[in-house]
Amino acid sequence: MIMYFSATGNTKYCAEFIASRTNEGSVVSLNEMMKNGIHEIDCNGQKRLGIFTPVYDWNMAYSVSEFLKGLEFRNVPDDCYIYGVFTCGSASGISDETLKGILSEKGLKLSASFVVAMPDNFVLMLPQKSDDAKRAIFTNADKTLHEITKDIEEGKQVFRSMGRKLPGFMMFMIRKFFIPSQKKVKGFSVNDNCTGCGLCEKLCPMNIIVIENNRPVWKKDNCACCLACLHRCPQKAINRGRSAKNGRYTNPNVKM
Repeated sequence: MIMYFSATGNTKYCAEFIASRTNEGSVVSLNEMMKNGIHEIDCNGQKRLGIFTPVYDWNMAYSVSEFLKGLEFRNVPDDCYIYGVFTCGSASGISDETLKGILSEKGLKLSASFVVAMPDNFVLMLPQKSDDAKRAIFTNADKTLHEITKDIEEGKQVFRSMGRKLPGFMMFMIRKFFIPSQKKVKGFSVNDNCTGCGLCEKLCPMNIIVIENNRPVWKKDNCACCLACLHRCPQKAINRGRSAKNGRYTNPNVKM
């Protein structure tokens, strides 16, 4: 079984790539589970469980970690090979440590963790890379995914990371100040290109977007900062921070 969270397609691509090569029985969207309030999952005694998530702020996406803390895993064999796959632009930070801790609280053991570099999509601060640069990243990502697939099939207990880890006091500051600021929705705006199609409301895993008077309204300061609403708006009508200048991104190799 594979579980994944994906806003722009990077992590979904990795999940589907490995699932197709390891003959996993099922691939489950954490986005849909979060959106629909599903707080338990039956692993049906499967011998492998993969958890795929993007990295935000040098850690696994905070909305995913909070969701996993409250998720009940049922019928997980004692010898289940549980692995994490983290997608990031340049650094995986403490993602593996966070996932290991969450599973440990449930009496489960993380057997391995892997990292795949993908085009960065945090357009609130960073501009998009050139198309040539993205193609090079995708080529390297496929090579990495082939290696990960082999390690998974061989049941290797390895913990791979990418980039540097921030000092503890900096991680504390991120948790204390940066993440709470990202959860706030005040910075979102909608221009006149909006048609009120409702896709943003449908995509939001936190259920905080509601269409009112043919326009999206962010109702609660509980944003996952996944930016699915922004990146996947067909009219490019949603903006936040520097996104109007930094562009939009969706993985071209996966159907969302």
